[in-house]
Amino acid sequence: MRGRGRRWTVALAVTALVVTGTPGAARATPGESRGDATAHRSSGTVVVAKPNASGRIETVGTSTVTVRNGTTVQQVKAQIRAKDDSRQNYVVADKDGEEKRSGAVVDGDRLQVAAEDGQSRFTYRLAIGDAHAQQKDGVYWNKDLYDKIDQTVNANTPVFNDNRCDITSPKYAGLVRRVTEKFYVGNQAGDPAEKTSPLVASSQEVWYYTDAIEAAIRDCHKAGGGIVVVPAGGSRNANGAYYSGAITLLSNVNLHVDTGAVVKFMRNKTNEYYPVVLTSYEGTDLYNFSPLIYALGQTNIAITGGGTLDGQEDMWNWRPWKKGYWGEPSVENKSLDAPYGENGILNEMNFQDVPITKRVFTDDGHMPASIPVIDGKTVKHVPPPADAVAMKSTFRPQFIETNHSRNVLIEDVKIRNTPFWIVHPLNSQNVLVRNLDIYSDKTKDFEATGWNNDDGVDPESCENVVLEGNHVTTSDDGAAIKAGRNVNGRLHRGPSENLIVRDSVYDNDNIGTYSAAVSMGSEMSGGIRNVFIEHNEFGGPGLAMILKIKTNSYRGGAVENIYLRHNLLKAARSAMVQLDGNYSETVSFPNADVFNPTVRNIFIDDVNTTPTMTPGKATFQFSSAASRSPVENVRYRNSVFYTTSTLQAAFNANKNIKNLVVENVKYIDPSTGAETVYNTTPLNLLDQTTAQAGDENDRLAADPNVVTKVPAHTFTVSGKVDLAAYPGFVSGGTVRIFVDRSTTAIPVTLSPDGSFTSGPITLDDDQYWYVDRHYVAVNLFNGININTVVFPVEAS
Repeated sequence: MRGRGRRWTVALAVTALVVTGTPGAARATPGESRGDATAHRSSGTVVVAKPNASGRIETVGTSTVTVRNGTTVQQVKAQIRAKDDSRQNYVVADKDGEEKRSGAVVDGDRLQVAAEDGQSRFTYRLAIGDAHAQQKDGVYWNKDLYDKIDQTVNANTPVFNDNRCDITSPKYAGLVRRVTEKFYVGNQAGDPAEKTSPLVASSQEVWYYTDAIEAAIRDCHKAGGGIVVVPAGGSRNANGAYYSGAITLLSNVNLHVDTGAVVKFMRNKTNEYYPVVLTSYEGTDLYNFSPLIYALGQTNIAITGGGTLDGQEDMWNWRPWKKGYWGEPSVENKSLDAPYGENGILNEMNFQDVPITKRVFTDDGHMPASIPVIDGKTVKHVPPPADAVAMKSTFRPQFIETNHSRNVLIEDVKIRNTPFWIVHPLNSQNVLVRNLDIYSDKTKDFEATGWNNDDGVDPESCENVVLEGNHVTTSDDGAAIKAGRNVNGRLHRGPSENLIVRDSVYDNDNIGTYSAAVSMGSEMSGGIRNVFIEHNEFGGPGLAMILKIKTNSYRGGAVENIYLRHNLLKAARSAMVQLDGNYSETVSFPNADVFNPTVRNIFIDDVNTTPTMTPGKATFQFSSAASRSPVENVRYRNSVFYTTSTLQAAFNANKNIKNLVVENVKYIDPSTGAETVYNTTPLNLLDQTTAQAGDENDRLAADPNVVTKVPAHTFTVSGKVDLAAYPGFVSGGTVRIFVDRSTTAIPVTLSPDGSFTSGPITLDDDQYWYVDRHYVAVNLFNGININTVVFPVEAS
């Protein structure tokens, strides 16, 4: 992270795509093609290892080439190649930028790549692989999977022909036209606290560039690919900005916004500027306003450059739909029979699994003539179903969304003033989001709390994603990983899997909410798995925690295999990690909460806080977990946490956790310097837990895939705590038993030898959630020595 004052981790050494010309560089006249696509030189700077390079090259990731110890400069150059087989030039340089022509590579050297177009550059960091890494990591990291994700995303990073279409060239001049931008500047009362006072409208004439941009995109696409350039200083508008409606990307096209260029998106909330497309809202698929930049079913697409993308959202524009202030409708209306589209309507469509093609929401409730649908590998525009009924929308559009797309690069741009979620890869594969500058503060105007929904980066139902080198400041979650909501997620979505979040800064300014740097859920019904979070800084006065995992019994799916290491937490209002198995449902439906919230395999290694960390916090905020489905396998080691609290405090209210392991975790009281070191392993039961009814006695199996038949609907449970590791458990420990969904413990008698017997347990099959099993959970705890063992049972 260049220039961000971070000294404790290696900076992400990458440079952006350069599109300014260099002397003698081959270049087409702006806006013109040089004939067949093969005539264009490549601007590609992506390298991969040659097939025979396994001897020296270990991994070629999106920003780092890892080599074996002793690899020479000559071997590095000889054993890599351009991803697209173009003619690239390679220079190895040391950390000071001096070229190395020979000798061994050392950690921190750089591989500088120049594309054959003579102007595009990129720099990979060179790293020396650790032959003992897997042994050191143990279960706390999955190096093979991490490297596979890194290599896959790098190898599929899109590269583009040096076919540059400048939107300000004479070819597109006739497509730039004057239009009226309509927007709001306040309310009639002159006081935003008067929430029923109508908005005051205003307007201005602007030069409108969408037609020129889309013509350039079509030209590049038809020519086999290229770079659409939005240059600095070329706009006809007095403020220098390019005003645009929704921009739709096509395959093999890079939308490049030059440093100094600003694209402002129209504040007209109409389908003229934001046409109806296939998108989603909070995990539910629908047809709605197009995101400001959008792609559907495309391959090899990019948004790059050092310029600014400005959504022009503010207190009066787009935002009033959040709560329905100043005479606007509210998206948070939960009515199931509202006359317009809002959360209640959409969530009922989700619950009823209304065909997605019938979930149509437009600017004024009109039915569009056609809607886009995915047909295999193509996108077709078809009439909506004859019995579909359109409704007026209050669903704000995302800023950038790639839907059902592959090989996506979003890099270097500045993003400001977003209507809703900011970068939203959806149903996409091989996504690289790098070096973004995102700033969104929705608390700066009227209300200091509650204005949120500006998540920074939201990969949803995506596979193989790398988020790196980003600086994200929002008033909601910084990176929010999702996989669809409820029925929609379970039936129509894939999981979000194989993600890396690294070398970034995540801050939060909203002191009125409890948002995380990285969240998972609550829309996660398709499942979230294999997420690696490393070498990041987290802070800001509004940040609640690094990681928030949110699910509930409406969701289904699972969050699993989450790895955090080498991260620094500077401030947090709640904790380091929140585990919440009963996150509130936007619109709940009776008897739909039939699922077991599933969170498992959370690994935290070398995740530290600064001495100025918010005092009085504990590592975990264990908000809730069901006894029938405890949070499972949480491991935490080799970390320092500055606090006046204790690790045990996190589990005072909720102890439904299975296999909690803490190794060499140091709590330091910042006021006194007192240190407490924690080490713990789970309490366990001996393998003799049984269910008894009369003379019958059946041993219970603690296997989620095995349902034990118990003697009768009413029985008692007996077992024994393994006292080998904790012989003093009986004097201070507790055994509790919970059945199914009850939060009231069954009375238990604990004997000095560790054996225990429960009071009567009665199973009731006449429950809306019952399918083929009940749950008997045995919860053991003594301080932070905690475990929960769950036995699926069925009455004979």
